[in-house]
Amino acid sequence: MKFLHLLFALFLPLAGVWADGLSKLKIGSHELIVELAVSDHEQETGLMNRTSLGSDQGMLFIFDQPREASFWMHNTSIPLDLAYLDEQGEILEILPLIPFEEKPVKSKSARVAYALEVNRDWFSSRGLKAGTKVQGLPAKP
Repeated sequence: MKFLHLLFALFLPLAGVWADGLSKLKIGSHELIVELAVSDHEQETGLMNRTSLGSDQGMLFIFDQPREASFWMHNTSIPLDLAYLDEQGEILEILPLIPFEEKPVKSKSARVAYALEVNRDWFSSRGLKAGTKVQGLPAKP
C-alpha cells in the first residue's frame, strides 16, 4: 500500500494536479498555481471572504459539461479578472469582476468548460487575451 501512495505522490505533480487541490497551469510563457473548484460547495464559495490572492495564483472552476456560465462577486473583496475557457483550454473571453458586485457576469458562449479567476490585470499585464491556450488543465470529473 505504501508503494501505491508513493507512486501517487510522485506522478500526480507530473500530471499538473497536486493532492492538496492545487494545479499548475501554463498560459503562454507564464505559470499560474490555481486552487481547483470542482464540487458545488467549492464553486459556490469560490474566493469569497478572502483578503488577498498571490500574484501568480488563481482559482480554476471545472464544469462537468460545457455551458453558459455566470459569476458574481458576493462577499469577494479582491478585484479579479475572469477568463472563460472552452474544453480545449482556449480563452473565450476575459472579463473584469468588481469587488462585492452582485450583478452576474455572464459568458457570451455556451461552450464554457472552465472558468479561471485571477488578480485584476493579470492577463493584460502579460499580453494574454482571448484565443490564448491554457495548458495543464486537469481532467474533468
